[in-house]
Amino acid sequence: MPKKKKQKPKVEKPKFSDLKHHDALETNTVHLVAVIQDVNRNISICGQKYNAVTTVKVKSITGLGSSIVNMISAGQEITFAFMKSHSKDFDALKQKLAKDQKVSFKVREGLCFDSAKTVYEIITFEIIN
Repeated sequence: MPKKKKQKPKVEKPKFSDLKHHDALETNTVHLVAVIQDVNRNISICGQKYNAVTTVKVKSITGLGSSIVNMISAGQEITFAFMKSHSKDFDALKQKLAKDQKVSFKVREGLCFDSAKTVYEIITFEIIN
């Protein structure tokens, strides 16, 4: 009777695509909740003109990506720039984002030529009821 060799269980190495990074945020991004103070049009930040910007009062930071240079903190009043895709219809945007409206933002930090200054561009936003 031939001896049976013990077989080692075959273990597959995980593929990079199998790894899930639900908690990982993109580099230079901040997720936060803020209250709208004002919405304005045609404002320059860091020498670049934006169709629409909003000044907000930060309530809380809900997530931070790596490589943030100028940190945002709760209680801070800051201006965010809307990307062109969000600001095509300024009047509708201004109506949607009324003063004291609570909003969840995902913003990307970009450094100005003077790296002591930063422009935060809004990637996405969602009104909180």
